[in-house]
Amino acid sequence: MKKKTKIISIVLVVLLVVLVLLANIWRRQSQVRDVRVDIDYCGADTLVTGLEVSELVKKELPTLTSMMLRDVDLKAVEKAAAKSPFLLSCEAGTSISGSVVVFAVQRRPIVRVCAKGHEYYLDDKGYRVPVSLSGSCDVIVASGIIPDKGKGLKDVWLLASFFDSHPDVAPLFDQIYRDASGDLFVTPKLGNHVVQVGSVDELEEKFDNLMAFYTRGLPQAGWETYKQVSVKYHGQVVCTKRNNN
Repeated sequence: MKKKTKIISIVLVVLLVVLVLLANIWRRQSQVRDVRVDIDYCGADTLVTGLEVSELVKKELPTLTSMMLRDVDLKAVEKAAAKSPFLLSCEAGTSISGSVVVFAVQRRPIVRVCAKGHEYYLDDKGYRVPVSLSGSCDVIVASGIIPDKGKGLKDVWLLASFFDSHPDVAPLFDQIYRDASGDLFVTPKLGNHVVQVGSVDELEEKFDNLMAFYTRGLPQAGWETYKQVSVKYHGQVVCTKRNNN
């Protein structure tokens, strides 16, 4: 009985393998049905849709949907999809149903830069991402005197990266500002003051000091007492009252 059961099991396995091989042969000999794109948004808001990337691939490879699956150059498909500035990575394959499938990962913006009449995002890798007609990301906004490249732009990105890696601090602030001298400021959501950060040196210590001040000092003085709180200088929290004293 055990021997008979074993033989049946082997036969079933062989049949399954044969069916898979036949299905694969049939699939490769069939024409491309469509281009399907699955996007991992990594928890970020949607900047590009699967349909938009699919249309981009078909525009870059106009003969793709008239080709046989066996003739599809998957590397060329990946290269076409990667022309979307919103995508971090792309990997192409084919499905049993005859579709060309692109598995993509969207870039994750951490700051929206509004300067010199232009708007764009910087993602968590420091890559510049254009704004999108398909949606927007709820991230901190940076404005002021921000150069298109170089240290000034990098400093804005480093401060945004600090907020991105400190989820306990980030929700307290909604804007970054860079002045003509290169000093960075942040605007808190509570209170009516600005925080002068200065440079991006010692950000951990600066915001530890600021959080301590917010917890122990500011509630006693009153949230409307100061127009500026500075943590620019090492180990200090310097406040400027509204009467300029």
